[in-house]
Amino acid sequence: MAVTESLFGFDEKAAARILGVAPRTLRSWRKANKVGHHRTPGGRVRYTMDQLLDLQRAARVAPGALPHSA
Repeated sequence: MAVTESLFGFDEKAAARILGVAPRTLRSWRKANKVGHHRTPGGRVRYTMDQLLDLQRAARVAPGALPHSA
C-alpha cells in the first residue's frame, strides 16, 4: 500500500513508516519536541514531509536509519 500525504499531512503511523521507526518511537520524539508536528482542526496529530526531513537532517543520518530510542 502506498503512503500518501493527505491535505493535513501524514498521520503518525504513516510518518513512522516513512522514517522506519515504530509509531510509539515517533510519538515519544514528538512529546520530547524532537520533531515538528501540527494538529488538524479535529485535533489529530499530523506531520508534513518537511517536518520529517527536518528530523532526519537534525539526526544527521540517512533516511530510514534513525535511532530507535529517544
